[in-house]
Amino acid sequence: MKYQILLLILVLIVSCGVDNRKEADNIITEFEKENIADKRETVFDVYPAFEQGDLVLRGEISNPQKKQELSDAFGSLKFRDEITLLPDSTAGEKTFALVNLSVANLRAEPRHSAELITQALMGTPVKVLKKKNGWYMIQTPDNYISWVDPAGITPFTQDELQNWRQTERVIFTGNFAEVFSDERLEQPLSDVCMGNILEVVNQGRRQLELRFPDGRTGFTANSGWKDFETFKNEIQPDTTNIINLARQFMGRPYLWGGTSSRAMDCSGFSKMVYFMNGVILARDASLQVKHGQLIEAGESFSQFQPGDLLFFGRLNPDSTQRITHVAISTGGTEFIHASGMVKENSFNPSSEIYSEYRRESFMRARRIIGSEGTEGIRRINEHPWY
Repeated sequence: MKYQILLLILVLIVSCGVDNRKEADNIITEFEKENIADKRETVFDVYPAFEQGDLVLRGEISNPQKKQELSDAFGSLKFRDEITLLPDSTAGEKTFALVNLSVANLRAEPRHSAELITQALMGTPVKVLKKKNGWYMIQTPDNYISWVDPAGITPFTQDELQNWRQTERVIFTGNFAEVFSDERLEQPLSDVCMGNILEVVNQGRRQLELRFPDGRTGFTANSGWKDFETFKNEIQPDTTNIINLARQFMGRPYLWGGTSSRAMDCSGFSKMVYFMNGVILARDASLQVKHGQLIEAGESFSQFQPGDLLFFGRLNPDSTQRITHVAISTGGTEFIHASGMVKENSFNPSSEIYSEYRRESFMRARRIIGSEGTEGIRRINEHPWY
């Protein structure tokens, strides 16, 4: 009889645990659906377990506010909190970093064979979330989460990043150049490309001596460099500057995951153009489409202004839109985009650059100019990391 009672108690405990775990699963699923806009921009990987009569929550969250909100969502259902809040202990004290290469390749997983999902330019400040197998999980200023190998960044403490923000810095506004280890400019130290940010050591009449995030110093010609404080505080996105810069990239090759002036994908192209006009956009087309003022296309497309972002895709079986491509309007029916290469196309059937495919796959448009400071459209001078 005693053993039967014990067995009954055990069955009740297990049954209760299963029920609690199922309830926890439902709470987590519903919370993620309602509160985590996109896991490309927030780490949210939480799962329930049942151990020794206790409900346990494990996993990772990168946003402390979301962690607290999840806890609140459980109400009276008790659990043991073993969720890791990123950055975790593997990051140590150096929870920030600066990109150390002219263009760092950022991947979906911590290995070189993983998908290239984005890139970051030299001098870009990033947040270090954790370290695994020598690789770093990082979050870029546009909130995008990815992995970078150790050659790509130099880790900093928060104080060191703040000190870097107080230094004299320059941003490269030309296309491509080199930094040399000697004043005669004979021995290359590194390449640089548009958007790279470096610290100034000395500024001469014809040359700059610059410091890289990892401490290397080198020399380069003055041309193409601009004081970063002046740049970020004075640059303003306008229709003329946006289109003039976009057309400078004509013929540049398409690269999936590319965001540099060397090669870029469609959303990397729009990001690069706007960054060099003082604005940080979200990373992917399907993220960019959520931000800015919605513009109706109408029948003629005539209301589009230069700089508007045009989005393309297809309808899902449930009639929702799947955004797969973005272009920059040059005004009216014309637009410029990265598709195979950077090129111009038109919605106008009479135009020599008409694209029937793009006309049929057009979904919607967003106006960025005038929306600076709203969600997903952040001015560089308002970002605390710069």
